[in-house]
Amino acid sequence: MLKFFKNPFYIYLVSFGLVFLLYLLGWSSAFPKLSFGAYAFFSLTFILYLIFGLITEKASIIGYKKIVIKKGFTIKKGLIVVFFVLGIEILFEGNSPLFYLLFGGKEIDYKDFGIKVIHVFFVSFTSFLIVYSFHTLISNKGRKNLVYFILTLLPGIIILNRGMIMIGLFSCFFVFILSLNYMIKLKQILLLVMIFLGVLYVFGYLGNLRSANGDSNYIPLKSGATESFMDSPIPKEFYWTYLYGASPVANFQNTINKTETVDYNIISLIVQECLPDFISKRIVSVFNMEEKQIIRIRDWLTVGGVYSKSYAHAKWIGPIILSFYGVFFLLIMMMLVPKRSNFHVTQIAILLAMMFFNTFSNMFVFSGIVLQLVYPIFFRFFENKRIVLK
Repeated sequence: MLKFFKNPFYIYLVSFGLVFLLYLLGWSSAFPKLSFGAYAFFSLTFILYLIFGLITEKASIIGYKKIVIKKGFTIKKGLIVVFFVLGIEILFEGNSPLFYLLFGGKEIDYKDFGIKVIHVFFVSFTSFLIVYSFHTLISNKGRKNLVYFILTLLPGIIILNRGMIMIGLFSCFFVFILSLNYMIKLKQILLLVMIFLGVLYVFGYLGNLRSANGDSNYIPLKSGATESFMDSPIPKEFYWTYLYGASPVANFQNTINKTETVDYNIISLIVQECLPDFISKRIVSVFNMEEKQIIRIRDWLTVGGVYSKSYAHAKWIGPIILSFYGVFFLLIMMMLVPKRSNFHVTQIAILLAMMFFNTFSNMFVFSGIVLQLVYPIFFRFFENKRIVLK
């Protein structure tokens, strides 16, 4: 069973499989009925990703090895760079989001914090360092490595970038899964399920406190919860998980239902749905390309999964192109950092997190995660080479 959490092709099946199971609960009357086209498309992508999952498994492309600490790139050097850049950005802004909350002063939102071009690389490099330092920690143990790992989390806290921390910790979870070389016992599985359900309950409880002043019925009613769910003994706190997990599919189906005409501009589709957004935004601006939007079932439910915007570009041609692009992308990224490299596990873990979060949004264009994959490739190239100055 663990192998389905160790292969980016398989995690596509797991994550979207869970989303569809949530959707089939039917707790919201606002969620449209899934069309034959949606079922057919996802069934075909499941087959596609299963085939390439089997191919990569047979070819033994993915593996796990402990990090052997060598000269060259080290977490200590990486942290020096991170905190140096963070210091410059704080001086540039005159404050940080966390410092504003604690001490007041100049108000700064994390989305607007930092020096634009530099900040993209700062966030992605720090996120990469979180994953690599965790792999170093579980490979070599030691108090020093634990301190380094904690320090990698601090920049995300200082700039209050929850997405950066969440994706980083999910990647760390996948590093841990990759490190396991034994079957998990039934008792351990049950314990993990109980912990998972507890986390989901707390997530819903906190959501009610923040958005509904503790009223557990407010969000379900606002989002069209069915009478059968409202009358059921299921704690209303779990509705938040259903809402967050299933709403991307609902928005995708709603986009399918309400998209009437498209321009079939494949160049625009590739630019906006395949390239990292820090590149695509500039191309879109220069060539005045139309930015497509998903058609939401509720204005405040903003996510539409990986395929919604591509459908708005070219109907089913868009999601088909993007699904094959995903296969090509994964194969290239995995092969560029082979198993013998210290950076292989970090690369695979980031890819696993990327594919998991594709259920919520298109991670192929999210610079904060795509650029993380550049650093393992770069450092892998130099890890066994000596640079001699003559």
